[in-house]
Amino acid sequence: MEIFAASLLGACLLGLKLLVIIVPLVTAFEVLRHLPVFRRLGRACDPLMEGMGLSRDAAVPLFTGIFLGIAYGAGIIIRVAQEKKLPRRELFLMGLFLATCHAVVEDTLLFVVIGGNAWVMLGVRLVVAILLTAILARIWRHTSRQRSEADPDTL
Repeated sequence: MEIFAASLLGACLLGLKLLVIIVPLVTAFEVLRHLPVFRRLGRACDPLMEGMGLSRDAAVPLFTGIFLGIAYGAGIIIRVAQEKKLPRRELFLMGLFLATCHAVVEDTLLFVVIGGNAWVMLGVRLVVAILLTAILARIWRHTSRQRSEADPDTL
């Protein structure tokens, strides 16, 4: 019975830590996304987005997924994809990036709570996601060009 009580207490404390981390993050994101500073940050990231084969329209859902997680990001991706008519290629590249690197703030803070190194986890995830997405975007662009040069009627 003592082990059960200790496990229950540990689970409750972990749940409380999760609540203390996640609720402020979601609240802060919802407030910040309407401020001009958020738009400026999006413009500053334009070269990186272009390098990964993504347009400015992909910035909000991408940032949402990066900071708040793939589930919350997916809702934003669906909404933006419908409103802005994002191409399949861009949706796929966003999904690839977010599958590799989602919830970086939330996950990093959660792993720091249990003893992880924030900078190593954050750095590795971001570098791998950016490189993987940029490489696939270039391969996709290259094969699309080859296909269109071989048969111009396919476009």
